[in-house]
Amino acid sequence: MKLNEIVKTNLPFVIFKKPHSGQLHVWQQQNDQTYTDNEFNTEGFYFAPFDYNKHPVIVIPKKYSLIRQYFIREFNDNMPSLSYRITNEAAEKHQQKVIRALKHIQKNELQKIIVSRRQRIDIDQSFDIFSGILRLMQAHDSSFVYLWAHPSTGIWIGATPELLTQYQNQIFRTVALAGTLPVKTDKPVIWSSKEIKEQQLVTDYIQQILKQYAEQIQIGKPKTVFQGKLAHIQTQIEAVISQLSFKTVLRQLHPTPAVCGLPTPVANKLIPDIEQYDRKYYTGFLGTITNTAAELFVNLRCMEIFDTFINLYVGGGIVKNSVPDKEWEETLIKSQILLTVFK
Repeated sequence: MKLNEIVKTNLPFVIFKKPHSGQLHVWQQQNDQTYTDNEFNTEGFYFAPFDYNKHPVIVIPKKYSLIRQYFIREFNDNMPSLSYRITNEAAEKHQQKVIRALKHIQKNELQKIIVSRRQRIDIDQSFDIFSGILRLMQAHDSSFVYLWAHPSTGIWIGATPELLTQYQNQIFRTVALAGTLPVKTDKPVIWSSKEIKEQQLVTDYIQQILKQYAEQIQIGKPKTVFQGKLAHIQTQIEAVISQLSFKTVLRQLHPTPAVCGLPTPVANKLIPDIEQYDRKYYTGFLGTITNTAAELFVNLRCMEIFDTFINLYVGGGIVKNSVPDKEWEETLIKSQILLTVFK
């Protein structure tokens, strides 16, 4: 099969790789209808937005899809390197966003808020999305890597290190992930109090939600995990939750402090004013839901693909002692994950 043949049908499809897997999964919808499901009752592959009130939850239903699996090694990357440019103007704008966020934190309106940016990248020749997704899959084995194409949303690709939930046999698994540092081969990763506090806020928030529905909760110890040349702090969380309660927990869990902030309602209200753009499906979530199980990932570090340009989305958590220029540098580091597709 040639992956490029899928797009010629103009039908919805998704191609994805799970973390630490050499398999490439292809779901191709067999009609051109748009299916939405905010209640998560359809068996299928979901693509959910950051804000349910602004954009629909799109699903490619399993019963209307042709589903295939391949080994990634069967495909070749044939795309030449592409040139791109990021301007200093983008740096100044992002730092101003961080300063506005810090003012709200200093007024004790909130403890944490995620500030993100949308970076337009002009490309000087046609972008082969299939070669691009293969590059991401080969470069980021520990991430969930995907290519999503749908008439209602356009084309998105991404590589995310963050699990929203795995659910099966009443076992609910999730992670609290926050903090970002570049990995240097000659130095150990040492976390500051800023990153440790940021990650603990996410852990506490998830635990408070699960307490309402879970029979048992197990909280692991924070550990350092890696995505490419980045390090993060991760805490694994496991709970026993009934099938009846699962979808309620899912709706309450999103958006987590890792993509929104704390208190979440306050941060959610401030984000559009601070960022001055629509996140759409960035910091939403995606993955499969069946009648008895689910595997969903947070849509971090993603790009929206157009004919002559790309919108790249990255962000970071802002807390009391955040430094604007350091936050800008963090988004640059995160953007390198996605810029793998050009090299």
